[in-house]
Amino acid sequence: MNEERVQIIGNDMIIDSSLWHACAGRLVHVPPVNSTVSYFPQGHFEHAGMENADDAIATASRIPWRIQCRVTSVELKMDSRTEEVYTKIHLNPIVTNNNNSTDDDKDYALSESLNLFGRSQFLTKVLTQSDANNGGGFSVPKKLAETIFPPLNYKITKPGIENLPSQDILARDYRGNIWKFRHVYRGNPLRHLLTTGWSKFVTAKQVVSGDTIVFGRDDNGDVYVGIRRVRRARWQGRIRAESVLEAARLAAIGRGFEIRYYPSSSTTEFCVVDSVVNATKRKMMNEFGAGTRIKMAFETLNSTGVEPVGWYKGSIESVEDVDPNHWPGSFWRRLKV
Repeated sequence: MNEERVQIIGNDMIIDSSLWHACAGRLVHVPPVNSTVSYFPQGHFEHAGMENADDAIATASRIPWRIQCRVTSVELKMDSRTEEVYTKIHLNPIVTNNNNSTDDDKDYALSESLNLFGRSQFLTKVLTQSDANNGGGFSVPKKLAETIFPPLNYKITKPGIENLPSQDILARDYRGNIWKFRHVYRGNPLRHLLTTGWSKFVTAKQVVSGDTIVFGRDDNGDVYVGIRRVRRARWQGRIRAESVLEAARLAAIGRGFEIRYYPSSSTTEFCVVDSVVNATKRKMMNEFGAGTRIKMAFETLNSTGVEPVGWYKGSIESVEDVDPNHWPGSFWRRLKV
């Protein structure tokens, strides 16, 4: 792995885009610098778990539900203590006379999924209870072993476990540490396993059942390993209420502000490229209604990198404001499915 991919600043690390998205998930969208986006304060409050707090409710009456902004900087970061990824985005509110997207925004919406990961490859697996047991090994999916790891020599000439196909895997984590795993191909039926070294990794990283292991290979053929933590309902204490209220206040008076977004929260992105927002707005006004069939993407548990998403499908029950008293006219969570 190229050393330029990781830059440590204080307690956090700025890491390469492909590595960051591998841990964040394929459905996480980060707007590019200079793009026009819509900032939803209502979603920001929800992300911090404070949508029902008195301060948030009082603030809601003084700010619009949607504020158009220009992205001036983006940092893809990882907490060096927990290895949980987040993004820090600086926004400048803008005054516009229309809701049309720029050509750059349209290009972003069309090409983002094609260019997100560059030439890097990664595969993931959600850890089972057996995988997360620090006294056991890791059962490697066949596609992961054959795509990410160097090829094994399957030409066995002598009987005995010591002669089964095996090799040492050196994988670098996002701190720059090298982990050595013994990769073997054995069992009945035959399967790929990581044995020696895996227990040490589980203990050091404090992984649990439900966490996702990410193995990747970069442009140079070097192997890296990361963790996507199991989703939490809220990130209590991770985002300070004061910072969210200040961001909303600054946005409302047209001054630059900063937001943080943690993909592993269970909340929706609240800073969205305008081309996506405007397309949704048109559908909301012209196509969506009670009975309309819709679908929503979700990332499959064990992504092969080829078909990373599945679809929730349902029918719209109603189109209405989720909080008409404090956010009248807001499109945030307006569809009840």
